Amino acid sequence: MKKRIGLSVALACMLFAQTAVAGKIGFINDPELAQKSTALQGLQMQREKILAVMKIDLEKELNDILEQKKELEEKSAQLSKEEVGKRLDAIEKSEKDLQVRAQTAANQLQKNFVEAALSFKEKAIQPVVKELAKEKKFDAILNSANAFYVDDTFDVTEEAIKRVNKKMPKLELKKVSLEKPAEVKEKKSK
Repeated sequence: MKKRIGLSVALACMLFAQTAVAGKIGFINDPELAQKSTALQGLQMQREKILAVMKIDLEKELNDILEQKKELEEKSAQLSKEEVGKRLDAIEKSEKDLQVRAQTAANQLQKNFVEAALSFKEKAIQPVVKELAKEKKFDAILNSANAFYVDDTFDVTEEAIKRVNKKMPKLELKKVSLEKPAEVKEKKSK
């Protein structure tokens, strides 16, 4: 089994080497492209801002819940066991609801971030890479971050960065919040 895998890897390397000799390959440093992309930098900043706002909202609601618990402790001697139990259940329900909303918001934010990044790749990076490959007569453009050596004449990272930033200078991240669903708000206001 190990000999087959080793043989397969050797054959794949030989085929790749033949393709590399036969064709012209360009390179782009993908991590550098991502780091110097104004759109991706802005997307990251938007995510951090949304997270900061969500953290403030979460802390505020947690403080409200703690205040409710403290209030209940102070009044528990004056209330029946049944009433204390009802209020404690309501507080615990609020706490669980907050945890669910926080997790849902965090998941949605991550989903929105990934969708925006993928959209950026499809609408900006891929067309630019294809355009560069055509112009430079490359048969392929690979990630130079994974190469052992890249001749500078085949590295088109800087040109790709300029073109990507021009093609899509910014991205918008869909907002996410800890906001309660409309039906919960309506019940509380009644």
